[in-house]
Amino acid sequence: MTAEPVTVPVPRIGIIGADAPRQILLAAGATPVRLSGAWSGDVSREAAELLGAADAVAARVLDDVLSGLHDGLAGLVVCNDSAANLRVYYVLRLLAERGRIPYPVQLLDTPRGGGPHVNLFVARQYERLAGFVSACTGQVLDADTLAAAAVREASLGEALGRVRERRVSGALSGSSALRCYAAATQMAPEQALAAIDAVQQNDAPGTLLPVFMTGSSHPDTTVYEALEQSGIVVAGEDHDAGDAAWIGQTVDAASSGEAFRALAELHAQRPPSASRSLTSERTEHLLAEVRRTGAAGVVALVRDLDDGPVWDLTGQREALAARGTWLAGVVRIPADGAAAAAAELIASVQLPGEIAS
Repeated sequence: MTAEPVTVPVPRIGIIGADAPRQILLAAGATPVRLSGAWSGDVSREAAELLGAADAVAARVLDDVLSGLHDGLAGLVVCNDSAANLRVYYVLRLLAERGRIPYPVQLLDTPRGGGPHVNLFVARQYERLAGFVSACTGQVLDADTLAAAAVREASLGEALGRVRERRVSGALSGSSALRCYAAATQMAPEQALAAIDAVQQNDAPGTLLPVFMTGSSHPDTTVYEALEQSGIVVAGEDHDAGDAAWIGQTVDAASSGEAFRALAELHAQRPPSASRSLTSERTEHLLAEVRRTGAAGVVALVRDLDDGPVWDLTGQREALAARGTWLAGVVRIPADGAAAAAAELIASVQLPGEIAS
């Protein structure tokens, strides 16, 4: 009788933030799992005191880690893509040193902007990332594993490209698209593809007013679902849990060093982020995305203490108004204010021809 082959679980590496190239983690033998938090929920006193005044979603991510929810991870990478995430890293590094966190923690600092010096710095950060993940998994990253990872990751990129096309055509809701992105960031590519297919099969959005979402990132579908229940659908967004997520981008390279440099160049070409880009860059990208999605208007939600988005809105509103497009926004949303903010936003959007303030 032939013995059944033993399946060895693939190590899971947690990611806080959106700057980690998934191809590197896959090539180093890991499944990247993004820790996203939530729009609502209690935050423990310990997490609140350790983090201080910061975006509530980041506090919920920290709380999940402290509670042991992610103790099965082999390691954790924290991206320096927001002030809140950087504070989370410093807290977790200290706790890991004291044995409170049962896995190693690594900072990934990859500034935007591009240029020879920035790209070189980013490439070296990717080299450090690869070494960290390989140490966690025991698998060495090389040209062969990078090539295999590229095939797996590219399949996700193609699937999400179809998701974007379907939502723009009105055949897929914004909440379902957000679930597809979440699946892609929290599962192995093969599992994510099946989940993305299942989400699309169970969606029938109907005729809704299409809008474009800007401002804070959305860790779950709370706001999107509230909008849909009122007849409004998010046809696209510029936050990193949706259309601006870094998923499906891969490079072909003859060596790991070449791959790190090529990925650094791709990173420089990513859509401008709310917390790390100029308002002019954000506005230009927003105008292009509104045209791409055919949105009737723009909606903006900004959480209290989320760095960046608030000061974008004045310039964005003016640029949109010059093109006959309205922007409705709710800012400084408190920790458990998602439902109230969605209701206020819906009230502002009821007259689509009016530029809401």
